[in-house]
Amino acid sequence: MMGAVVCVALSIYTGVSGESSVVTRAVGTALLPAQRAITHAAVYVADTYNKYFKYDELVAENESLQQQVTDLTRQLEEAQAAVDENEDLREMLGVAERNTSFTYATAEVIGRALDEWSSVLTIDAGSADGLEISDSVVTAQGMVGYISSLTEHSAQVTTILDSNMSAGARIVRTGEIAVAQGDYQLMTEGKLKVSYLSRNADVVVGDSVQTSGSGGLFPKGLGIGTIESIQTESDGMSNYAIIEPLVDISSLTRVYIITETTVSGE
Repeated sequence: MMGAVVCVALSIYTGVSGESSVVTRAVGTALLPAQRAITHAAVYVADTYNKYFKYDELVAENESLQQQVTDLTRQLEEAQAAVDENEDLREMLGVAERNTSFTYATAEVIGRALDEWSSVLTIDAGSADGLEISDSVVTAQGMVGYISSLTEHSAQVTTILDSNMSAGARIVRTGEIAVAQGDYQLMTEGKLKVSYLSRNADVVVGDSVQTSGSGGLFPKGLGIGTIESIQTESDGMSNYAIIEPLVDISSLTRVYIITETTVSGE
């Protein structure tokens, strides 16, 4: 306390006289350590105040900014994923060269009826998700089937193996047109057939088969499968081919439902 009084008195004296005496300088030198201690104490108090009273505010602001970055990153990733998924779907289905784009929904497989009488899947999407009867159902590998019945939140998919399924087909290598259809005898083997091949048709084992687009049920260019063997019909007038499908129907867990197809330039 006495040191503070001396400092004040010296300051007044110096201000009046305009100069400092030997005593003033001596006292000032003696009090310098105390002045430094007071300055450090003031800085410490200020830092402590900022640390304890503004820390929570800074933490909250930092967390808010981090959350904004996370949200924006997620939105960007989701948008890019949608673009990539559509592009991958077009390319893997073999229709990229036609500049085809799809509007589609995705669904999980929640039930199966795969036996000697039928080949039907149940999925967890329905009319509320934009699905309609006859919509094509696919994976990135190829064709699965079509929507044969639906409710608001579920649908039945008649697969390409079912005897009720038929679709215009085309042999990719030669352009030969035929019909892909399910068959009772082949259904339990996980296979289907291509019918109405002429006896002299240029078709060989290993040929790829796609949808031809005829009939309007399936878009053109969806992969169906590969020819495993060629047989002669019982009437001896034409041949048919047994197809190994691209998609393993029995192990499917997720599918795409094409709700709209757009082909540029047509």
